Amino acid sequence: MVERGAISVILIFLLTGCALLPTTIVNEIGLIQGVGYDLADEGGIIETLVYPIIKKEQSTTTEVKSAFGQSSKEIRTKINNESQIRLVSGQLRLALYGKTLAEKGINDFVDTLNRDPSIGSIVQMAIVDGESKELLNLNKYKDENISIYIQEMLDQNMEFGQLPKTNLQTFLFQLFQIGQDPYLPIIKNVNGSIRISGMAFFNYDQYMTSIPTEDIYMFKTLLEKNKSNGLQAFMLENGDKVVLETLYSNPEYKVKIVQGKPEFTINLKMKTKLQEFASSKKKRQSFNKKKYQKEVEQQLEEEAVKIITQLKEQQVDPLGLGAKYKEHYRSFDKKEWETYYPDVKVSIKANVEIEQTGTID
Repeated sequence: MVERGAISVILIFLLTGCALLPTTIVNEIGLIQGVGYDLADEGGIIETLVYPIIKKEQSTTTEVKSAFGQSSKEIRTKINNESQIRLVSGQLRLALYGKTLAEKGINDFVDTLNRDPSIGSIVQMAIVDGESKELLNLNKYKDENISIYIQEMLDQNMEFGQLPKTNLQTFLFQLFQIGQDPYLPIIKNVNGSIRISGMAFFNYDQYMTSIPTEDIYMFKTLLEKNKSNGLQAFMLENGDKVVLETLYSNPEYKVKIVQGKPEFTINLKMKTKLQEFASSKKKRQSFNKKKYQKEVEQQLEEEAVKIITQLKEQQVDPLGLGAKYKEHYRSFDKKEWETYYPDVKVSIKANVEIEQTGTID
């Protein structure tokens, strides 16, 4: 009986023991959900934090605070010193980097996030064409949590639109992988509204070059296998306009060694659906599927060559050609590859299938 009674006491303690432990009340802490980093004019950095203020029986508001310092941890302490609640990073959703800072390198600030065990790996990241502080303080978004808004905007464009998938986890993987450089979306304040304005490419952690929004579709098509890549318009030689929805795309890379140097062939296999056809003759006509497939293929090949040429000229490799070469060549040497890369031969072959029915205006 004594033994059974002792077990009962232990069970009661285990079931109620959580009440004896210290708890964290959500309205007593500030859950940082967005952070922005900018280069300060006087040296050092300006860090901006976004976090909700939760008060009992009152609507939630969002606080945006900035401070100057030499490190992220120093700035966090400064902001904590003037806050009525303790700030913690456990719900971080978004990290933004001003363009000027990104040109000097963002590894220190990415490393700070990576070393914090309370921060998850799916934090969204972006470069701001301008200053992140200014963007996070836009009046249009005062009544909502701007960090959540931007995170969800990026997420949905990666899932259903033209942005390639990226986040803290993928950025770190690319940062340390031999033969591939990172990439991040660029966002911008356009007349008080936040818009995606391009894609940034890095040499290790330094922002080197970018492409505008109209070229992101092609970059994503070259980069990854997709079930959806949004809509893309093609202006053809005779003035006709074709708008296609990507149902499926898959880039297949082939590497061969010619006279000791790598050569690449990228086969782009795409299945698309015709969403709009506008004839330059302004009259109803049948859709010549075979003809337009060939013209779209040619245009895709030309666009791909243009983007790859730009990447090679800037010595950035977001497509991971070096990593693919390394997989096929046991004697891969990083320094040797870097001398090959600006002149490496890359051939593009597009194979586009367009689904359509009937006569279209």
